[in-house]
Amino acid sequence: MKNPRASLIAVLLPLAIICCSDTTFVFQVQDSVSGKWVWDATVRLQDRTLVSYYQSDAGPVPQKISHLKPGRWTAEFSAPGYQTVKLPVTLRRGRNRLINPVRMTGLEIPGLQAFSNFESFDRGDLLVQLRPVDAAGRAILNHPCIDLWIGCVVSEQVDGPHRARGDVLFRGVLGWQWNALPESLFRYSARVPSSRIEDRPSSSRVIDYLVVVPKPEGLSREELVRLMEVVWKIPVLSSGASVLSPSLAAALDAQKDKLRYFFSTSWDVKARAQ
Repeated sequence: MKNPRASLIAVLLPLAIICCSDTTFVFQVQDSVSGKWVWDATVRLQDRTLVSYYQSDAGPVPQKISHLKPGRWTAEFSAPGYQTVKLPVTLRRGRNRLINPVRMTGLEIPGLQAFSNFESFDRGDLLVQLRPVDAAGRAILNHPCIDLWIGCVVSEQVDGPHRARGDVLFRGVLGWQWNALPESLFRYSARVPSSRIEDRPSSSRVIDYLVVVPKPEGLSREELVRLMEVVWKIPVLSSGASVLSPSLAAALDAQKDKLRYFFSTSWDVKARAQ
């Protein structure tokens, strides 16, 4: 004879598991250029909100929103300086996970007004760290990874009553690296191999930088490279002056709806590691 209590448990147990199973949504968010975390990313789904600051210096980590209702919904991903992403999702009871990361496109470095440059030597090479700053001169520490174009001219510094530029020792385009460490004060860095800088016995160098910040909706990386291959052939400096040449500035101003550019100079840079 069947045990009525056992039969009742057999019927109710699957129902209890279904009723008590929490519906969750697991996902990753990453910067479309660096592949790293997105600062201050906010994710909204139903009546739930998740705010993510630092994630991991090794890459995006899975994040989870719990206590959701099954059905068809729209998840919204937003962050300062990024294009908002709205993603339709179908949630089933239990654990739901996006297979691919949500890639967010950086539109701008919020508040950017200039770049400050800090030079040092690393294994004999010239290492420059580029820090975006706002109108008050404050460093912008957390921001989207914009795919910069960086031009650099290293000249011999001639000291005297009025310091001046001497011969050009290097002129070229610098690749850059992104630092995702949460505590880092510099996200962008670039390197000039010592083998590419003409050696002179003088002790100081003056370095001019042209940093071009594309607008993602205006120029692709390939279009920016092609444009700058032409523009970079123009003399960088006005004759006898420490300002960007009018012809180079005019060529860049003609693309102002597609990019921004910043010119800066570092004087008294040591010629070599001590």
